[in-house]
Amino acid sequence: MRHGMRGRHLSRTSAHRKALRQNITNSLFIYGRIITTLEKAKETKSFAEKIITIVKKGLLKKNTDRPGYVHCYRQVLSKLGNADVVEKLFGEGQWREAGSIIQGYMNRNGGYTRILKLSGTRLGVLSGSSVGKVPVLEYKMEGKDRKLRLLGRRLNDNASRVIFELVEGQTRIDEEVKPEVITA
Repeated sequence: MRHGMRGRHLSRTSAHRKALRQNITNSLFIYGRIITTLEKAKETKSFAEKIITIVKKGLLKKNTDRPGYVHCYRQVLSKLGNADVVEKLFGEGQWREAGSIIQGYMNRNGGYTRILKLSGTRLGVLSGSSVGKVPVLEYKMEGKDRKLRLLGRRLNDNASRVIFELVEGQTRIDEEVKPEVITA
C-alpha cells in the first residue's frame, strides 16, 4: 500500500522526477505555454503554483523587509535552479524595466496555471471542438511570431497531450469580460 506517498512516479527515479519538474516549470515561465503530457502537467502544476506564491510573498516584502525578500529569492532559486528565470519572475536584472511577470497575479488567490486537453489521440483538436474546425494558436517564442495548427498526425503512443499554460492577468477562462451597458 502507498500510505503517505503522494505524487506520480512517471517511471523515473526521484532525481529524474525532480529534474523533470524543474525543466517543465522553467519552460513554462520562459514561454508561458508548453505542450506536454497530461500526467506531467498535473504533477508539475502544484509545484509551479507554489513557486508563484513564494514570488508573490517576496515581492510584497521587497521595499519593507529586504532580508525576507532575499530569502524568498533564494528559495525560488534553489527550487528552479535557473537564475535567468528567477530574474524574470522577480523583475530583476534585464527584466527590471519590464517588471515582474507575477505582477498580474498579485490580486489572484491561486489558479495561476491551467491545463487545456487536446482531445483523444489526435494531436491538436481541442476538447469540445469539432474536427471540421481547425484551431490555430499564435504565440511568440524567442522573439519570433509562431503559429501552431492544432491538427496533425495521430500519436504513436497512448500519452494524452495537453497545453500547459500560465493564466493571463486576472480573468479566468470561465469568466467572460462583459462590457457595461449604460441605459439612459
